Amino acid sequence: MQAIWGRLSQALARCRRRWRAVAKIPADTQIAHLNGNAWGFGWNAGILYELDKNNRYGLTYRSEVKIDFDGNYRSSLPAAYNQILGNFGLPAGSSGQTTNGSLTLNLPEMWELSGYNRVAPQWAVHYSLTYTSWSQFQELKATGSNGQTLFYKEEGFKDAYRLALGTTYYYDDNWTFRTGIAFDDSPVPANNRSISIPDQDRLWLSAGTTYAFNKDASVDVGVSYMHGQHVEIKEGPYTFRSEGTAWLYGANFNYRF
Repeated sequence: MQAIWGRLSQALARCRRRWRAVAKIPADTQIAHLNGNAWGFGWNAGILYELDKNNRYGLTYRSEVKIDFDGNYRSSLPAAYNQILGNFGLPAGSSGQTTNGSLTLNLPEMWELSGYNRVAPQWAVHYSLTYTSWSQFQELKATGSNGQTLFYKEEGFKDAYRLALGTTYYYDDNWTFRTGIAFDDSPVPANNRSISIPDQDRLWLSAGTTYAFNKDASVDVGVSYMHGQHVEIKEGPYTFRSEGTAWLYGANFNYRF
């Protein structure tokens, strides 16, 4: 019993020494950095059914895009402590040296069902429902050339949807005015929300106008306001709060040949 207890005490002492070494890592240490370039390819398809000149409906599909990312990985954490770093969920250290790293990212497929109805000579309503299969994004994992896990983060995304409703007012042959509201469902479950991806449900309010110079040339201007839901994020003993707002502006010139 004394021999076993002695070995156990020595092992615990080694762990304490290693943990003290990890705990002394400066706050400005670069934990993990992976950069590089990659291409991903996908395809889109759609169908439009026009019931008459005042009513039309569309269905659009955008395929999944798989990106196999190969790049350079670097971490200021000491490589000698990779075993204990992994036990605490920290990325692998490279002692500041650059090594090869790879990561596969699957961007989800998307379906959109939309409609347009001109309900009066000067008024139209338009709407859409978008479904995105984010549930295929379950983890973010980078590996080295020897198969070693460089970093791993569980994401656990769920499928999400977006619902939008808008109106168009045809003032005259030159001026057209539009308004819209949309709700974006966050794909990040509350228990998987993190400070690296502090996503939340979002509400969009938009307005814009079109001025037609003639039947071929026109200009569009628009503005959107986005409000992100207030959320709390818990990581270990810490609690973070996140809330996002944004204003987006746009303008474009159109010419039909």
